[in-house]
Amino acid sequence: LGIDDDPLSTGVVLYRLKRRGGSLAEPPRRPRRGAIRVDIPRYVLRGQGKDEHFEFEVKMSVEDETWTVFRRYSRFRELRKRLSSKYPQLAALEFPPKKIFGNKDERVAAERRNQLEGYLRSVFAVMSTPSDDAELACPVSKRSVCELSPFFKKGVFESGRHGTG
Repeated sequence: LGIDDDPLSTGVVLYRLKRRGGSLAEPPRRPRRGAIRVDIPRYVLRGQGKDEHFEFEVKMSVEDETWTVFRRYSRFRELRKRLSSKYPQLAALEFPPKKIFGNKDERVAAERRNQLEGYLRSVFAVMSTPSDDAELACPVSKRSVCELSPFFKKGVFESGRHGTG
């Protein structure tokens, strides 16, 4: 097979490996050059008493660089507010609501983890969609992701009372 014959090298050709419940399965594809991968694999409970809170582990990968930050839900809300005001197209993205009661509940944290991961993935999906808005162009390096918001910078919020603020 030449490079042009290798479907994984182009990232465009879809394979039909086998049918599962009427849908077609695709093989894993190599990430596009400059593609951003965001995962929130877990959350941890930090602090004590009334200062107890969950922090979400955010794993970012851009090309060959990978880094991890831990962020509280309140930092995600700040990120959303900042991005929505700067890029109105992002304001409509689904975001988990603030909870008055139960925000220290394990089930709430698990649900939020999924929703926050979905939110971050949606942000970068919108930004990587071709648009007339050059300012909304997707960051393609760790540096440009970190310039998008301090939220993504390692060490920025880690000076709070409980590791991250």
